[in-house]
Parts: sequence; C-alpha cells; structure tokens
Amino acid sequence: MKTRKDTSEAIETRFLLSDQVYMQANIPPTDRVCLWLGANVMLEYGLEDAEGLLSKNLGNATKNLTQVEHDLDFLRNQCTTTEVTMARIYNWDVKRRRAQKAAEDKSKGQGKDEK
Repeated sequence: MKTRKDTSEAIETRFLLSDQVYMQANIPPTDRVCLWLGANVMLEYGLEDAEGLLSKNLGNATKNLTQVEHDLDFLRNQCTTTEVTMARIYNWDVKRRRAQKAAEDKSKGQGKDEK
C-alpha cells in the first residue's frame, strides 16, 4: 500500500459482499485505513499505526495458536489414556463376571451332587 501511494495508483480489489456475491472496487491512494475491531467497532488509523496494530495482533495470534496446539496435543493424549483405561476396566469386568459365573456353576454342580 505504501509503494502504491508513492506512485499514485489506485488499487483494484474484489471483496465478498454477501454469500457468493463479490464486488469489485478501485481504492485511491490514502494515508488512512479503517480497521474493524469487532463488537460493531471500526476505527480509522494511519498506515504506520495500523501496520503496528496488525503486526502486534498477528504476533499474539501466533503465540495463542502455539498454546492451543499444545493444549490440543494434551487433550488427545488424555483421550487416548481414557480410552485405554475404559478398555481395561471393561476387560476386568468381563473377567470378573466369568469368574463369578464359573463359581456359581461350580456351586450349583456341587449342590446337585449332594442330593
């Protein structure tokens, strides 16, 4: 944008107006830009201030992305650990029920032999 301002050339751009509707615009050289900050707030900045703000936001977003990826890896590990634990508990319960059933069958078999 700074180099185009020096040459006094307009910038031709296309942007999304609504779902699947694009618009073409010619933007004249300027030393001010408006940034949408969210929550229905738009502020006008000088080029240097806007570049500084956007660079700071990019740095923060990159740092946050790294932290989120770390947290996601931790959660994946916890999900795997939980799945393995659930499988072990299920297998333990199956083994316990089989032993219980075998003990019941054995006691029923001994009761019939005594009669």
